[in-house]
Amino acid sequence: MTEMKSRLAEVRLKTAAAAWSEPLLDSGLWNHGDIRNNFYAASALFAICCDPEAEAPCDRQAGKEKASGVLLTVLSLQDGDPGSPTYGHWPLGLHPEPRLAPINPLPAELMGCLLIWFADRYGEEMGPSLAQAVDTAIDRLYGSAYYRVAQRTFGHHEAKYTAAKLLLGERYADADLREAGLHDLRLTLARVREQGMAEYGALPWFWHWVQAFVCVKDVVRDPAVQSGAAELLDALWTYRARHYLGGAWAGGRMRSLPADLPRDGNVAFDYVQFGDFALPDPLPRVEYAGFLLHVAPASARREALDRSATAETKRRIHPVGEARSPLHSYLFSASGFAVGGLIERAAEFDNEQHRWEVTLPLSAVEGANRLYFFPRGEGYSPGDPRHASDGGETLYHRGTAIALYPKAGDGIAGVLPKGEWIFRESAWFGCASGVLLAVYPFGDCKAVESASRFNCEGAPGRHGFVVEAADAAQAAKRLGIVAQSIDSKGLLRAYGDRMEGRRPSWTGEGSSGDAFGVVYETLEGDRLELAATAAETPLRRLNGAALDLADYAEGI
Repeated sequence: MTEMKSRLAEVRLKTAAAAWSEPLLDSGLWNHGDIRNNFYAASALFAICCDPEAEAPCDRQAGKEKASGVLLTVLSLQDGDPGSPTYGHWPLGLHPEPRLAPINPLPAELMGCLLIWFADRYGEEMGPSLAQAVDTAIDRLYGSAYYRVAQRTFGHHEAKYTAAKLLLGERYADADLREAGLHDLRLTLARVREQGMAEYGALPWFWHWVQAFVCVKDVVRDPAVQSGAAELLDALWTYRARHYLGGAWAGGRMRSLPADLPRDGNVAFDYVQFGDFALPDPLPRVEYAGFLLHVAPASARREALDRSATAETKRRIHPVGEARSPLHSYLFSASGFAVGGLIERAAEFDNEQHRWEVTLPLSAVEGANRLYFFPRGEGYSPGDPRHASDGGETLYHRGTAIALYPKAGDGIAGVLPKGEWIFRESAWFGCASGVLLAVYPFGDCKAVESASRFNCEGAPGRHGFVVEAADAAQAAKRLGIVAQSIDSKGLLRAYGDRMEGRRPSWTGEGSSGDAFGVVYETLEGDRLELAATAAETPLRRLNGAALDLADYAEGI
């Protein structure tokens, strides 16, 4: 706990120091992008300058005045007209002129919860003008009633509405509102326990859930609310731990922003909780990571930090939306890597579903810490390896992932992490921090090295990929390589020579037609078969038997 609080203070100080060193614009803000970034930075600078135990990056009074000025400017942009449909809300993007920026309902969702928490913790440190502005802003939030929404989708919006009901109910002694929030909190907890996260691995939304309910746990005095919030936070951190690998989020997920793909950057909350990687500089999307802490259950922390034993996780996901079929998430985790993803493709918000990957810990490589391929789809642009098209079939088993894309109409894109690589025809072999990687591409695909990764691209047509990751020592033993007698480059060459003889067997060599499939035997001796056909259900076999999804568990 002491170490976590130390890391919490480190993140807060890092955010404050960056804020102090940043000159203000004529508007009195640091930037005209997302208004919330000004709020987060000003909160950190204010808090550090109020903390006698912190080594402030500036004169405390000067820092406090600068932070107060930014907070006052942010709060002044709130719509204060009670007759306005956007009463109580702020603009989101501020460029080019903050006072002319259109009002948006998004900032109030998270910033409202954080503002109430900030007022509860630092209200007595505020000067009269800032204290009055904060009170007025929260009064407007309460009066706007934006949060009076029934639970329907169990997504991040409703999670923050539930938190707002509880926080505002507490602040204004509104028993009916607090009871409505507690009702929704119990519904949310039941849904998460029974059916899992509707927004599976959705970054950065997951961290909005965490922050909203830490605010509730810290501010609301009702024992039933505190207990419910703590139980939900325990469930959220258990979920996070299952997908955790040295600062990385492993496996498939509903969405990822450029801050988290192809390298995890939104890592401040993980750093505070787990602390097994170096804090990056700069630190994107820090939000209130330097303020809010809920200690994860001991079992979750052990799972996240001790990967000495391999583990398979199979979960059935019930996504947001009526009449949507369940999705199936698979993840294999080992000490130095993870492999997994979603069996099914889904067109999620902004077409940002990230379907599958091989994941490495942040400390393993500089730059991209994952390996994946996808058919380019709506929203794709060069240099931003996200946004896939519909279609394609996948199969995962332990350290192996197989993906078939019979009709990649706009071509293929992908990422390889930096490290040592040998590129042979239709067989690529790599080594990164004690993990050996084999990639067998089908179709015209090439890898071009950049400063932070290898960017992969392929022409429109039929594409397939078989990828296997393995611990270097274990792979060498299985392949009969005496690893102790050679250096890493020699090990990679020997690995490549032996793995060339283990190439997969492809069917459907042409560029069209119904049949397209592959058979591959893994290093552990398992026979994997995947075929994409005109039939609605693809063929997936493990050691000759059809893949059984019955053992995919429900709940978080």
